[in-house]
Amino acid sequence: MSRLSLLIFAGPSLPTARRPAEPRFGWRPPASSGDLIRLVEDPPHAVCLIDGYFDSTPSVWHKEILLLMEAGVAVFGGASMGALRAAELDRFGMIGIGAIYRLYRSGRIEGDDEVALVHAPEELDWRPLSEPLVDVRATLSAAIRQGALSRAGAGALLADASSLHYGERSWAAILSCRPLPERQAFAEWLPCGKVRLKERDALRCLAAAAAALGSPVRLRPLHVPRTCFIERLAADCGVSAPRRGGSPTAAEAASGA
Repeated sequence: MSRLSLLIFAGPSLPTARRPAEPRFGWRPPASSGDLIRLVEDPPHAVCLIDGYFDSTPSVWHKEILLLMEAGVAVFGGASMGALRAAELDRFGMIGIGAIYRLYRSGRIEGDDEVALVHAPEELDWRPLSEPLVDVRATLSAAIRQGALSRAGAGALLADASSLHYGERSWAAILSCRPLPERQAFAEWLPCGKVRLKERDALRCLAAAAAALGSPVRLRPLHVPRTCFIERLAADCGVSAPRRGGSPTAAEAASGA
C-alpha cells in the first residue's frame, strides 16, 4: 500500500453520496477489533477513523491505534467512534476533529450511546435507522436559535430522547413520549431544520486527514508495550506486531489491553 494513501473507516456518518472521489483515498467499512492492527505491517500515510462497531461486535482497541501511531501513521478521529477514541487518546497523539470530539473531550457528553445508532448494511449504503443523540442535541439547539422551540420544550424532548434505547431513537418516538404544546410547530420545522452533526464532523475529519497527505504531521514518539492480549489479537488477525522491550507505561494503562 502506498505511503501516500489515506484509509477512511466510515459508514452511516458519511454515506457514499457524500464521499469525495479521490484516488489516494481507500474506503473501509466501520472499524471493529483487529481492523487497525492489520495495517501495522504495511501502514498507510494516515488513517481517518469515523465510524466503528460496538455492542454486538467487538470495538476497535485503543492499543491498535497506539501501535499505528508508533509506526508513524497520523490517526485522525471524529464524528462517531473516531471522536470517542480521539478524546481518550489525544494525549498520546491521536488527532481529534469536530464538535463531537470536543464535547467528549470536555466531558459535556460521556456515553457511547451519544453517537450510537442502528443502520442498514453496506448494500443499502449504511442508511441510518435511528437518530444519534448528538444529532438530537444539535437539532434541538438549532430549533431554539430559530424560534421553533422553547428552551423548556427542548429540555423535555432531550430528556425523552435520552430515556430511549439508542436503537429506538427516532423523531417519531421522541415526539410521542409526552404531550408538548410546541409539538406541531417543531414537527413542521424538523424536516428542513434537522442537523446532521455526525456527517458535518465526518467531513471535517476527512478534510483534516486529507490535508495531512500534503504536509507531514509531527507525531509524538511512542513506546507501546506488547502485552499477551495485543499479541493474541495480532496473531488472530494474521499479523505480528514488532516486539519491543520495556515496562508498562501510561500508554499501556490508557489502552486497557
